[in-house]
Amino acid sequence: MECLILIPITAQSLHCSESMRPSGLLGLLVLLLLPFLSVAQQPFVEGYIRYKIHIETPEGKSFKGTYTFTFKDGYIKKELKLNSGYADVIVINSNNSTVYSLKNIAGKKYAIQLSMDEMQNRQMKYSGFKLETNDKDHKKLDGVDVVKGMVTFPDGSTSVIYFSPKWYPDKSITFEKYPNAHFMPLIFDLKDENGVSTYMEAEKISVNPVESAEFRVPSDYTIITNQEYKNLNKY
Repeated sequence: MECLILIPITAQSLHCSESMRPSGLLGLLVLLLLPFLSVAQQPFVEGYIRYKIHIETPEGKSFKGTYTFTFKDGYIKKELKLNSGYADVIVINSNNSTVYSLKNIAGKKYAIQLSMDEMQNRQMKYSGFKLETNDKDHKKLDGVDVVKGMVTFPDGSTSVIYFSPKWYPDKSITFEKYPNAHFMPLIFDLKDENGVSTYMEAEKISVNPVESAEFRVPSDYTIITNQEYKNLNKY
């Protein structure tokens, strides 16, 4: 089990017999315990997190930029912008299992249909990862309390992470390498099978309402299949 921070308090656990408690004791206990009740986690349903991102390749190339995750009621938008000029936008509707990659190719705009099943299958090798936490090592990040942890993946590889125990991703597809996470990753580094290292650190966290238009495929984009996109790249 990953990191699920809950403090179970029920009416029964606060119950005392009439002969043992003075009037108002139950109310006083509830007031004293209210700060702890707020520790219970909640899904990050609406808002956005903007990460600083640093990518390094085995050849020594380095790229920096931002990676913004925007959320609203099962919709997820991931927008990557690098200092090299590269940009990529992924729009996920987990309510109907549709995924689009928005790309500008030679001046033409395309919304490329991707497979939700393939995205979920890529997560399988990370399923069952373990998280060990160090409650003494924590800090503030854009006003949010974050805790340090160490993730161990099924293949034995590890990754240092700082996360928020207050939230967790509303949908398991949000982070490819943290499926079904019971925490919100805010600082982490990863290395893929090709030796590419990625470091991400949240610099802005907002839980304000988001416009639904953020998740629509723009009207000036032509919708094509992934195979059609691959055929375009042959020329």
